[in-house]
Amino acid sequence: MSRDKVASGIAGLDQVLDGGFPRNRITLVEGAPGTGKTTVGLQFMLAAAERGERALFFSVAQSEGELRMIAESHGMDLSKIWVRSSEIDERPEDSAISVDSSESSLAQLVHDVTEAINTVKPDVMVFDSLLELRLLSSGSVAYRQNLLALRQQIRQAEVTALLLDHVADDPASGHEQGILHGVLKLEAILPPIGSMHRRLSVVKMRGSKFREGYHDFRIRSGGVSVFPRIVPSENDRGSVTLEQLGIEDETLSRMLGGGLEFGTTALIAGQAGSGKSTLSTLFARQAALQGKEAALFLFEERPEIFQARSSSLGMPLEESMKSGNLSLRHYDPTEVSPGEFCRDVVAAVEHGARVVVIDSLTGYLNALPDRDNVLTHLHTLLQYLARQGCLVLVTLAQKGLLGEPPVSELETSYLADSVIILRQYAHRSQIRRSIAVLKKRHSVHERGIQELVIRPGAVEVIELSPEAAESAQAAQEMTGA
Repeated sequence: MSRDKVASGIAGLDQVLDGGFPRNRITLVEGAPGTGKTTVGLQFMLAAAERGERALFFSVAQSEGELRMIAESHGMDLSKIWVRSSEIDERPEDSAISVDSSESSLAQLVHDVTEAINTVKPDVMVFDSLLELRLLSSGSVAYRQNLLALRQQIRQAEVTALLLDHVADDPASGHEQGILHGVLKLEAILPPIGSMHRRLSVVKMRGSKFREGYHDFRIRSGGVSVFPRIVPSENDRGSVTLEQLGIEDETLSRMLGGGLEFGTTALIAGQAGSGKSTLSTLFARQAALQGKEAALFLFEERPEIFQARSSSLGMPLEESMKSGNLSLRHYDPTEVSPGEFCRDVVAAVEHGARVVVIDSLTGYLNALPDRDNVLTHLHTLLQYLARQGCLVLVTLAQKGLLGEPPVSELETSYLADSVIILRQYAHRSQIRRSIAVLKKRHSVHERGIQELVIRPGAVEVIELSPEAAESAQAAQEMTGA
């Protein structure tokens, strides 16, 4: 890390800030109540203390007891941090310093801040929060003067500082962004269903690189985790040879022109029960058996049900999972943000995954309120994975049952290099499945329609008889991919 930066104590945030907060500079951390400002400040302090630096947390907004309660909920130990709070400390033997802010005038508060800095001589500090400073000031002009005075004290002490503040419509607010060196904004959005969606952005950071845009984050037991926005060009491996994933099934291999290429995305679309998950599992298992790692991200089936179903179809996954060549991860779509999901996929690739399966895109997107932005996240993720030489398989459920035209609410075919269409159709007294390769950019492929057979102990593609082909063709002619 650069000597000009101080680590935030949050790995993802350090990525966003290109190494951390600017050293000996003041950064404003603003957000509504509950967005995680205090937790970010505590993690910053703890990281500094672990490095052997002197850390001061000056809180006017919360008592020392309240700060310790927050810290304990995350398993944080504040014994190495100097805390100045708004109540008289009941344990004088403690290393903390406390202030009775209920009796303090603004002048007294400024004096207490100065005394704390001179006494502790901190390397890093947090001031929580500017709201109280604003309320104690007689007006907008006075607040600006007091803020400038606070900035001057911190600068003279050569401290790397975070000033926490509530986002407000108060006309006295707004001076901070122009006066201070950097601004980090935290936001929390409550969706109609599911957990809070939290995101942050760097409004400015003078003279310092940072990653622009919104970055999702989550508050868990242990603190804040930040998931930096994916940039497709990061860690670009340069030119990628379009090596194919070979397929044992001769008919399917021939339909695909030999197989699917690494560095591309394949979309498997079809109605309910047409075999999308089964076909994607066949590809992933084929990769694992060839010694290439595959990571499956499930949004509909639980892993134990997925494994049992795969085994019943002659595709046991246990051995590949034990060897580390295949992994399963299940998500509740309402509990994971797009940024967190994208970073989990990136982490799997960084650990060696060459094949990535997302099953299903429909289950994921239907649970999220901001669908358009999620598609942008996904498009960015797919571009990144292509640059890493991964083969990505995405399943898409289409509406409509047997005999009904299939409909896709989402326009996703532009995301894919290959598109495989699955259908169900009636033939005599049976319901059968058909398969066709609608699109394939990187090799010649067959455009015929064949039968996908899914039965106990086996999954295979067989050539249709002329009679059955007529029924299958009628089903495949219905668009909606």
